[in-house]
Amino acid sequence: MSHVKQAFSARVIRTWASAGLSLLLILSAFAGIASAAEDTVTGFTFETTPSSPSLYVGETYELQTNATFLSPAGVTTKKDVTTDASWSSSNSTVIKVENGVLTGVTSGDAVIKAQYKGYTLTIKFTSSYKYDSLTLEDTNGNAAADAANVELGQSIVFGLTAKKSGFEDFTATNDAVWTSSDTAIATVKAGHVTLVSLGETTITAAYKGKTDSIKLKVASPYQSFTISPDTLMELILGNAPETVTASGILTSTGSAPTPAPSDIKWTSANTAVATVDNGTVTPVGSGTTTITAYHLGASTSISVVVRPAFEAMRISPKEEQHLSLKGSPAAFTLTVVGSDEQPEDVSTAASWTSSNVFAATVSVDNGKVLVTPKGVGTTTIKASYKGVSQQVNVTVYPTVSMLTAASDKVSAFLNEAVTLPKITAKTLADESIDVSGLVTWKSSNTDIVNLVDGKWTANKAGTTLLTAEIDTNKSVSVTVTVYQKPLVLTADKTSQSIVIGKEVKLPTIKVTYEDGSEEDVTNAVTWKSSSSNLLLKALNMRGLVVSNVTLTGTYLGKSITIRVAIEEEITKLFVDASSVVLNPNRTKTLKVTGVYKSGKSVSLSSKMDWTMTPETVASIKGSTIKGLTEGTAKLEGSYQDKSVQITVSVVPKLKKLTLNSKSFTMNAADKGTIKVTAEYENGKTIDVSGSAVWSSSNDKAVTVDHGAVTGIAKGSAAIKAAFGGKSISIRITIK
Repeated sequence: MSHVKQAFSARVIRTWASAGLSLLLILSAFAGIASAAEDTVTGFTFETTPSSPSLYVGETYELQTNATFLSPAGVTTKKDVTTDASWSSSNSTVIKVENGVLTGVTSGDAVIKAQYKGYTLTIKFTSSYKYDSLTLEDTNGNAAADAANVELGQSIVFGLTAKKSGFEDFTATNDAVWTSSDTAIATVKAGHVTLVSLGETTITAAYKGKTDSIKLKVASPYQSFTISPDTLMELILGNAPETVTASGILTSTGSAPTPAPSDIKWTSANTAVATVDNGTVTPVGSGTTTITAYHLGASTSISVVVRPAFEAMRISPKEEQHLSLKGSPAAFTLTVVGSDEQPEDVSTAASWTSSNVFAATVSVDNGKVLVTPKGVGTTTIKASYKGVSQQVNVTVYPTVSMLTAASDKVSAFLNEAVTLPKITAKTLADESIDVSGLVTWKSSNTDIVNLVDGKWTANKAGTTLLTAEIDTNKSVSVTVTVYQKPLVLTADKTSQSIVIGKEVKLPTIKVTYEDGSEEDVTNAVTWKSSSSNLLLKALNMRGLVVSNVTLTGTYLGKSITIRVAIEEEITKLFVDASSVVLNPNRTKTLKVTGVYKSGKSVSLSSKMDWTMTPETVASIKGSTIKGLTEGTAKLEGSYQDKSVQITVSVVPKLKKLTLNSKSFTMNAADKGTIKVTAEYENGKTIDVSGSAVWSSSNDKAVTVDHGAVTGIAKGSAAIKAAFGGKSISIRITIK
């Protein structure tokens, strides 16, 4: 008690000292503004010190420190600086200190130190236990054991006695701090223990630094718990609830009374399927759940399945509905089908809801289900009946006028759905909105386009008129043309050269349809040039600047590209051979040179438009001719409006050349003829005298031209004939 009095005295003195200091500061403020210089600390003391510095474990003692200040004006003041000082304990495990408040932790001594502005104060304190021991006691006043087995449902109360040698025992039950190591197992308050669940926990009482505890092992008084009946519970949605009961068998030590139905805690794992109250299970929705009964740590469960009363539900109309704000309500019907496969109309018995009643409401009126448009927006109309449900989306449009189609012409392919254009309309606010879903379409010729399974389908090639309507006075029409489905576009040429400034016709385009038929669609093709250097006008094109341009033609979603070269005018064409002789499977590359109007030459070998007649003798690709079979063909090549012709002969492979004579003698000025024969691998012989290349080793003695020799002067010469990669010679002597 002396410690309490000392602490109270210290607090009172400090309170008066603080009040006096505050009064002094107020008076100083009225006297004038103090100097900017700081006051000087001239002393540092404890307010009071106990004659016997000691405290009990778990109790506190408050020390106050004051500092003496000297102002520059020579005024001395004293101030409580307890919270401004720096405090420390020489042994904080015995006594800890914070802002001058000492707390006993365990028995022992510690030196308490306070420091302020270079001054230090110390005082030695002793901490001791007020009591020698604490003892937990049962309701009979006997000391509790270290551990105990208990059962849920039991009432457990502990008392607490503090003892000190030479003093009377003190009942500390209500003054102690009670704790449970696991409040999920048990809680405690003033010695009264409440058992919560199975498990282990330690109950501890603490008072004046001493503690006592007991370990409780919490078990159930039941060795088993059952639900009757314990089989799968099958319920039909809409049928009456069913009831189950729960009971338990006590353990050998169990002493719990027979539980009343209200004592048992019933739960459903999914209350959206079924709920349970005192064992009564009520079906709520289709699905499965688990019903559990729990009492005093024992539990058991059964499975519950709730089945819909019907297998299927049909709502009509089932398609998304589009309503006008000023339009009539939409009527719905609802049927359900069970295992007997007999439809039952439940339109008025079902539960109907609208997800957005601002847009539309749903009501049952005179045996009819009506969805009434109320405001612009969307909603979902849902119908539910005994576990089955269906829903339809509904969009409500504002009052509109003046319909407009995104396109007044539509192309479609045979046996495919027609893609209808977007339909817009003006609202009363003069805003354009999409009303494609609101309009109703009609076909002027249902043989060509007709509504099949909710889709407008092209049934026959031809043209018809589709009209979109809202009410009877708002409509817009679209022309629909149905075509055979195109497979590919082909052009009469894949590349073309045109002269700057000259206007020429666009390429001829044919389409091949899915049924194999072809059609010239040149006039219907949409053309696009990759460059403004090529001007497109009606069915003609005109080159403006020398360049290479890609021309793209499109028809019914199919495209074709043609390379167009815009050039100067070609005035002349030259080919390096007027005739070509080839063996089968042998090739020869032609060289074609063109001369522009400006005089500049250009190689046109790969750009020529070649035609081989007949095509069975030889072929040409690019500028390379290939022999195919024996015969003669005419090769014609054109570029711009200029052309060249070449004779192509395909002959068997040459085996050897023979002359009609090995040598002969003639007089000067005489003439003679040498004949050269080509013998081929197939045994055929041909006189090639006119095609061979002739030469004379001595033009001063003898000359030769296509096999005709002329004597010039006395002497001799070797006359040579070359053909097909082979050659042969004859010696001629002039007398």
